[in-house]
Amino acid sequence: MNRILIILTVVFAFSACSDQLEQFPSSSLPLEEAVTTVPDLNNAVNGVYRTFIDQYSYPGDFGIYADGRGGDGQIIDAVNHFQPVARYQMHPNSGSAAGFYEIFAYAIARANDLLAHVDNIEVGEDEEEAFNDLIGQLYAVRAMAHFDMARIYAQLPGVASDLDAANSGIVIADERVEVDAQFRRSTLRETYDFIIEDFQKSLDYLSKEEADGSGKINYWAAKALLSRVFLYYEDYDNALTNAHDVIVDSPYSLFEIDEFISSWKQQGTSESLFEVLITSTMSAQRNSIGYYTNPDGYAEFAASDDFRDWLVAQSDDIRSQSIAFKSDEGSNEAYYTIKYEGREGVADPLYINNPKIIRLAEVYLIAAEAALLGGVSGEAYDAVDYYNELRANRIDEYAEVSDIDIDDILDERRRELFGENHRMFDLVRHQRSIIHPDIGEIPYDDHRIISAIPQRERDISPDLAQNPGYGGD
Repeated sequence: MNRILIILTVVFAFSACSDQLEQFPSSSLPLEEAVTTVPDLNNAVNGVYRTFIDQYSYPGDFGIYADGRGGDGQIIDAVNHFQPVARYQMHPNSGSAAGFYEIFAYAIARANDLLAHVDNIEVGEDEEEAFNDLIGQLYAVRAMAHFDMARIYAQLPGVASDLDAANSGIVIADERVEVDAQFRRSTLRETYDFIIEDFQKSLDYLSKEEADGSGKINYWAAKALLSRVFLYYEDYDNALTNAHDVIVDSPYSLFEIDEFISSWKQQGTSESLFEVLITSTMSAQRNSIGYYTNPDGYAEFAASDDFRDWLVAQSDDIRSQSIAFKSDEGSNEAYYTIKYEGREGVADPLYINNPKIIRLAEVYLIAAEAALLGGVSGEAYDAVDYYNELRANRIDEYAEVSDIDIDDILDERRRELFGENHRMFDLVRHQRSIIHPDIGEIPYDDHRIISAIPQRERDISPDLAQNPGYGGD
């Protein structure tokens, strides 16, 4: 973790109602002066979310990271913005390798600064619920950032030969540290156990109320994200338990067939448990997912020919319309996702798209996969029931099936989640090769699946071990 990211000196305020991001109240105030009340803490937590509005985070390169590398996407105009990610060029001196590391480390550091400070905040009798919810959000954000760093810089648990191998995980940052701190990597088991513990801790604090515009992590979003972590960790009982709880008890619901296409221009829909809120003044601009996925932009993420042919042929499925032919006056012709064409009513539609970090549809698929792979949990359904319920909300006159296998679930994830950062991870955790339109076959255990640890981080912390295949010590 880069030393310059450790001390929080800038706190940002966010108002979902006014759709504005402003500095609060000075870029030079130290934390103990800037955050003394619960409203101050709320503004500071909003600033942690604001950290994610960056080229290398969810509204930019990481929003389509796994899909750009997973074979279902292709680069049309190689202008070299998203290309290093999509073509597996994440070497130690790569700007992308450094960019991802920095943005997630920064979010973790800011969360740690605030968690270290919360005991000093004045909390009124009528503010305890709001205060606890903010603490829960900090634990959940910290867990989420660690998980996504682990997905980039460490093997997935289903691939690793030894979860307890030295340096197989990432750096665990669970406290505020000094600027001269040195870092070492944990084991993969320690990494995932920490992520799970943080998410579980967050559930003790978080509100179950829907967040305004789905722009903050609430209890249900944290529980859904935790089910995703358990699925990756191959703890299918807990993946199923948490996913089923969200499906049955949360206030969220699946889109109807006629809602699916229009939902992508809306904020805070019935399926959206958590999304990063983008505004006219805060976006990743030309490194936004909307700009990458449009012929009028950089055109660096379109549907691959094989994926296009497969999906479009399923004409009775509304998701066959989730990609569409587009061109820029005859150039950059391809099928592009319609998920990032811009929120309704915005002036810069290619810049302003809220990435959906987790949707209820994915939770159904987590539950189906966990149940299929042996997960057992109380009142949970059979795998095929989750599968049929989702498909009934996507396919006209759907005829239920009585039996499914893992290929059915992987295909369903492929249809449902294209452009939402899943495909490479899904293939790799099931030990399947990637067929990349530009590179060819990439084995699931190819060293390029995992990014190199940035050299600048190893220059700061010489004991920070490099990933295999990148010339580390």
